[in-house]
Amino acid sequence: MSEQQIGDYKILKKVGAGGMAQVYLGVHQDVPNLKVVLKVLSDPRLVERFKQEADKLALLAGHANICQIKHFFNHGAEIVIAMEYIEGTTLDEIIKGRGKLELHESLKITDDVLATLEFAHKKKIAHRDIKPSNIMIDESNQTKIIDFGIAKADTDPDLTIAGSAVGTPAYMAPEQFTPCEKTNYDQIDIYAVGTTLYYMLTGELPFKGDNQFILREAKLFSEPTKPRDIDREIPKQVENIILMALKRDPEERYKTASEMRAAIAKIPRGNQISNETEMVDKGSDKKSGAAKSPLMKQVSIAAFILLVIIASYIAFFTGEDKKALTAPELLGPGNGSSLNMTLPEFVWQNTVDDDGSYILLISDDSIFSNPQTISDLTANRYVISDSLADGLYFWQVQAVDADNNKSEFSNIFSFSINTVISEIPQGSLAITIRPSGDIYIDGELYEQNQKSAELRLDTGRHVIMIKNSGSIEKVLDETVTISAETKTTKNFNFSFPQVTQDKPKPPVEQDKTVDESEIYGHLSVGSKPINGAMVFINDRLQDHGTPFRFKLKAGQYVVRVQTTDGSEISRVDSVKIVADSTSKLIFDFDN
Repeated sequence: MSEQQIGDYKILKKVGAGGMAQVYLGVHQDVPNLKVVLKVLSDPRLVERFKQEADKLALLAGHANICQIKHFFNHGAEIVIAMEYIEGTTLDEIIKGRGKLELHESLKITDDVLATLEFAHKKKIAHRDIKPSNIMIDESNQTKIIDFGIAKADTDPDLTIAGSAVGTPAYMAPEQFTPCEKTNYDQIDIYAVGTTLYYMLTGELPFKGDNQFILREAKLFSEPTKPRDIDREIPKQVENIILMALKRDPEERYKTASEMRAAIAKIPRGNQISNETEMVDKGSDKKSGAAKSPLMKQVSIAAFILLVIIASYIAFFTGEDKKALTAPELLGPGNGSSLNMTLPEFVWQNTVDDDGSYILLISDDSIFSNPQTISDLTANRYVISDSLADGLYFWQVQAVDADNNKSEFSNIFSFSINTVISEIPQGSLAITIRPSGDIYIDGELYEQNQKSAELRLDTGRHVIMIKNSGSIEKVLDETVTISAETKTTKNFNFSFPQVTQDKPKPPVEQDKTVDESEIYGHLSVGSKPINGAMVFINDRLQDHGTPFRFKLKAGQYVVRVQTTDGSEISRVDSVKIVADSTSKLIFDFDN
């Protein structure tokens, strides 16, 4: 794969990598405003799963809360899915940046996710990996579910070994660790939604552990910490919904995403939300059957004033002992500075102890509507891992102490990035290889098992190396000089050991009046799963590799086919050529 181009898309940057694919941000070469996310399969063993992901995205196309598939294509030997590029931030980044979310935000996002799963489940597709990093909030505050890489449909062949787990352990249901044919994956999605809502409201996970085995044991044999034990502001009704979604037994959870949505819809919004304690207090008032007397009101007022005096006294005499966190002073890049680097270093004043940390926000607008958030920074400096494009940026920093107390954000500094990219002129190099070989340009593999190639290279000197391990030479190399907008041609010819054989008898003189079709036939030679294998007929190397149709005189022949990928695997067979007919030989290299 070219470092700068995948199919019709120019690569802007690499944005991630997983067990199945490399992920890039690209833009269509002819449509500058069409940005896409390109997933390039990195493990050839997972071709079928990769195809299934594309098929599911196509089936779910059109839903506003699902990342849309744009294209599915082959790029050389690689398989690529082009998907919708979402301008936004993952829910995981938002929670880590803010600690936790407000109740109304959390319920809205949960309802959006459940509505999307409701749609997918009706299509008989379960996501199987719902978690905050697979949920994005775009610039219009719309929720998007991404990454259907391990999603499962009822009609899918089972590509997972029975009893093996797929998913993210912290969000997996107990039965997901050892799935079987009867596993209900819709219930697994509901469990993951409950875990995500728990995390949004508390900033913590219901079960903790260093590995999947500890998490599995905890989920199978213990109960989660109740959300209200972490934050008493969480309404009792919301806690009940979370705990029902997290039931150990899937039969005790909500049966469908629609059922869980209905439970959330019943929760009063705003000031109408009541905690359990408030409900008890109101019940007590009704039982008394009488309004508070004026005397009781006076006592209540006096008690309130006394509490205020005591609190003020404590705050006055003890407040000096507790030092408030200071917002960090920004040092560099300086305000209004212009940089010619894409990975700037951010430096600020150190205002926390060794147990404290910082939160850095970087945005392309001054109101930080969609910031890049970097949390848990223990040093007062940071170099970002992904390059920033040319343009204007704003940044600010917040300090956090060991007790999770946070300072105000610092002042906002701006800076701009202006990189000058000098375009190096290029020329063309046309390569012909006989019979075939692997092409290396300046030590890096360009293409495998090629007979010819035409390359665009920067001007200057380049080392061209061609490998064919089945040949006598093994490697042929040459240094070429590429000139601007000129075409250079190079030929590389490998030789192979000749097998000693009896000298063939001189051909019998044929009657020139005989029709040629009476003495010649054809032989079609193929190979699978690869093409381009070398063909030897009676131990003579032919000019054409597989697949090819050879014209031969009628008679008996020995045919040998050999791979050119360095494995030097051969297959041999004999065939009889009959005049004016075609014989076929297919050599299988899988066996």
